[in-house]
Amino acid sequence: MKRFNIYLKITFLSFFLFSSCEELDLQPIDSTLLIEDEVYSTYDGYVGMLAKCYASFVLQGQGDGDVDISRDGGRSTFNRALFYLQECPTDEVLFHSSSGNGTWTLISMNWNPGTEVVGNMYYRLWISIAFCNEFLRKTEQNVMERYGVYNEAKDEVGYWRAEARFLRAYCYYLLCDLYGSVGWIDESSPNGAYPVQKTRTEIFKYVESELLDIEDDLMPADKKVFGRVNQVAAWFALSRLYLNGEVYTKESYYDEAYRYAKKVIEDPNYALAPNYIENFLKDNDTSPEIIWAQPHDDTNSQSHGGTNFLIKYSSHKFMINQGLELGITSDAPWNINGRLKTNLIDKFDIEDQTYDPLDTWCDKKKDKRALFYGGPLTGDQSKNPVVPHQKETWRENEPFEKNITLGYTFTKWRNVTKDRATGEDQREQYVSIAFPMFRKADAYLMAAEAILRGGSGSRAEALSFVNEVRHRAYNSGNYISDRNVADGSITDSQLDLDFILDERARELWTESIRRTDLIRFNKFTKGYNWDWKGQDTSGNTNHEGKDVDDKYNLYPIPQDEILYNPNLTQNPNYL
Repeated sequence: MKRFNIYLKITFLSFFLFSSCEELDLQPIDSTLLIEDEVYSTYDGYVGMLAKCYASFVLQGQGDGDVDISRDGGRSTFNRALFYLQECPTDEVLFHSSSGNGTWTLISMNWNPGTEVVGNMYYRLWISIAFCNEFLRKTEQNVMERYGVYNEAKDEVGYWRAEARFLRAYCYYLLCDLYGSVGWIDESSPNGAYPVQKTRTEIFKYVESELLDIEDDLMPADKKVFGRVNQVAAWFALSRLYLNGEVYTKESYYDEAYRYAKKVIEDPNYALAPNYIENFLKDNDTSPEIIWAQPHDDTNSQSHGGTNFLIKYSSHKFMINQGLELGITSDAPWNINGRLKTNLIDKFDIEDQTYDPLDTWCDKKKDKRALFYGGPLTGDQSKNPVVPHQKETWRENEPFEKNITLGYTFTKWRNVTKDRATGEDQREQYVSIAFPMFRKADAYLMAAEAILRGGSGSRAEALSFVNEVRHRAYNSGNYISDRNVADGSITDSQLDLDFILDERARELWTESIRRTDLIRFNKFTKGYNWDWKGQDTSGNTNHEGKDVDDKYNLYPIPQDEILYNPNLTQNPNYL
């Protein structure tokens, strides 16, 4: 498969970024106008600007140490910022560092409009929207003709524009999902205009209309390029949008969610990877399952974000010294700042929960998705005695603390190729694992859920979709291999919405969708609790989760934006 190079250097990216990211129309400084003309007068310059639209989802800034957001560059990268908001407040992940930036308020579900990590994602999305708006302005036919590039690019510019519109629509989808009613601006908006706030339903309708409008303009899947979106990505995005439509608009769209998920399932250009872990390895660009990914590599995307963050924050050098091959040097891990909550571990069979140093790739487990490091055979083997990792994230009558043996960690992300080539000479300081934004397995689960919620299709079809995902997880059914030790299939009597929610956790954990899932199932703020939810992490010894205010179903708009833009109103109960 072709790969798209998102790391092209474009020197004219010295833009004014207004103090309010909702006013992020990119305007070149006067002294750079000549450079702008040089960039847009070449075909390669246009390709580079499209690459920048994609790169805003991966890189922390323009390069050479610059950052787009005047905060910690690593925490404000797209994937890390989204991970904080989608994983840390849920039943999956516990994060023990960066309390001063607000991560502990995510664990306790007690954030406010001034919480830094809540604002990082907001600003990141507006930066990406701004880049896309600028690219769309510069790809109008009359503009390209003025630059003398249109004839050379006319066969591709339609794809480029559709891709920029997709990326912008996806940003608005996330703003709708995370923050609700937000400001809106597009390429036709005058420079310097304050965005006018639209309702959550209006943002939903805008995203829907954009995706439907570009559906046939995007690159067909048989021409897929790894890292670029195509028609199947639009179908996937529409299915996800419609599946959550009732949350956003109070109206259900389950027929539509099913229909578009089914289109993804039936597309012959994508198939489930033979082995689950192949989606999270250094060469996952060879996985037939990944519909849209964000490429990372150890040279061009060195930061404390992206998949580099996912593998380092969850590991320790003693794990590597024990023989667990993560593909990073022994000085790269961050001493296990991240752990998994007991709720997630307990969704797997008890015999699959613990780590065996003689089975570092979990081949002997029934469910190959149980990629955990914890249990009696873990811990720093250089210590005497060795203290193993316990499943619980607490000790009775002790406050929230940073002890690295509290809570299992994970080995899902590995900077190793699927041939499992190992050894010190294979290890790197930074990782080269692409982050899978959309995977076909998720389409199977979305289709099954939509059916159970009243969409088209039959229960038999829903069961077959769930079992397809589970067969791959267990290497059973059509995925039988020498790693098979059990049958992953379930029966119709086991299939209900609660099972779907748990299966989504088993399949998609740490892939930054969990908060959205829990809200859709009405289990985020009330009715289902997990370690430390609703509890003060400062000196509190009570780890038992409790219900919290429903206002936390939405994040607040950053307070600086409310003060700067008179058109904006804060989300309820965050005043």
